[in-house]
Amino acid sequence: MAGDQRKFPRALIELSAKTQTAGQWIEGRVLDLSVEGISLEVPHALKTGELTTIELEHSDLMKKNQVQAEVLRCDSNPDEPNPKVFHVVARLIEPNDEYLMGALNLVHGDGPKKDRRHSGFGERDDGR
Repeated sequence: MAGDQRKFPRALIELSAKTQTAGQWIEGRVLDLSVEGISLEVPHALKTGELTTIELEHSDLMKKNQVQAEVLRCDSNPDEPNPKVFHVVARLIEPNDEYLMGALNLVHGDGPKKDRRHSGFGERDDGR
C-alpha cells in the first residue's frame, strides 16, 4: 500500500456538513480537510467521479461555506452487509477564498497540532 500522497497537510476536525447528491441534501460530517481536498462520512454511497456540493456548517473553527467537489473514492466497511456509513474522499474544485483561509488557519494556525475531534470519533469495529 502506498504512503500518504497528499500534496497539502490536512487538519483533523469534527464538523457537520451536508452533501448534495442526485438533487438531494444528505447530512454528514467532515473527518479532515485541506486546501485541496476533504474527507467525510455520509449515510449514502456517492459515485466515483460524481460532482457534488458540500456545505460546511458554521463552527468556532470554520465559517459556514459551500464548496464544489469531485468524489475520488467512496467506500464502506466490507464486513457490513448493509452499511450505514460511507467514507468519501473528494477533490475540491476551485475552492473560494473564505474556505481556503479557514482551511489554512486550521492546518497552519497557532496552537498545538492535535486531533480536534472528540475521542472515539468515527471509530468502527474494524478499526477504520
